[in-house]
Amino acid sequence: MHYAGSPFEIKELSDGGRIEGLLAGFGDVDLAGDRLVKGCFATTLAARSTPLPMLLHHDMSKPIGAWTEWKEQADGLHVKGAMTLAVRDAQEAHALAKSGALTGLSIGFIPKTWSTDDRTGVRTITSADLFEGSLVAVPAHDRARVASVKSVAGAKDIAELLQEAGLSNRKARAAAAAAWKAIQSNEDEEAADAELAALITKATARLRGLGGH
Repeated sequence: MHYAGSPFEIKELSDGGRIEGLLAGFGDVDLAGDRLVKGCFATTLAARSTPLPMLLHHDMSKPIGAWTEWKEQADGLHVKGAMTLAVRDAQEAHALAKSGALTGLSIGFIPKTWSTDDRTGVRTITSADLFEGSLVAVPAHDRARVASVKSVAGAKDIAELLQEAGLSNRKARAAAAAAWKAIQSNEDEEAADAELAALITKATARLRGLGGH
């Protein structure tokens, strides 16, 4: 999983948890040396039939709501969504955002097609799979793997994360066993990350019935 490295901002946050902002910017080189271009998320967003997970600090164990509207404009990907304030982490994130302590937005994505400038090292990403959009205090300045294969030692760890996200013990164990088997059988690190990232959507699906739109 990769993370955007520019300080994108929350534009509006209501007392009811409705939120909108610029989730990813286009054109500029971010602090990780990546440049996202307009249209890079078009395919992944067109194929999405469910809301985009909203996380806290890219932590898959802390789903706090969902992004339900998105539009690629000249300056970047603009989104609207809602925090699920019935969830404790969402309550805390909402309070921090309202106080000004949590003002950044950041994305978790996997690049699909890109070109690299041999002189500057800048990577221009023309297509990417978008997995989540997070609220962050300080947008990531590198490609730190907050929720990565390297931090998961086995199916038990995945099950614990899913249980923290609200799945029952039985469902979490079953999903974790299948996910760990898929990760272990995949020697491609980015593809293995994609397997883990897919759990984000599964773990946050339950939030759609808890409130918000």
